[in-house]
Amino acid sequence: MPTISKFGGISIYLYYNDHDPPHFHVIYSGFMTRIEIMTGEYIRSDAPLPPSKEKDVMKWLDIHKDDMINAWDACRCKMAPRKIPPLY
Repeated sequence: MPTISKFGGISIYLYYNDHDPPHFHVIYSGFMTRIEIMTGEYIRSDAPLPPSKEKDVMKWLDIHKDDMINAWDACRCKMAPRKIPPLY
């Protein structure tokens, strides 16, 4: 489970060979959720993050969407993805 980025107490990571749709996992202070890379929507019934942290994650995703797709593709091929810079 490679950690892709960390900022503001948020950890963003991917699983190797994970299921579609392309998504990433977020852990923040007891919250665990999954967010689709292309849409920024939560996967099914996952609980949302606190609003301020959700805003940070969405801003980060907007900046690094292409990087996340590349990281997703690497993980699907069981290759180590590159780290992505934090939001701050």
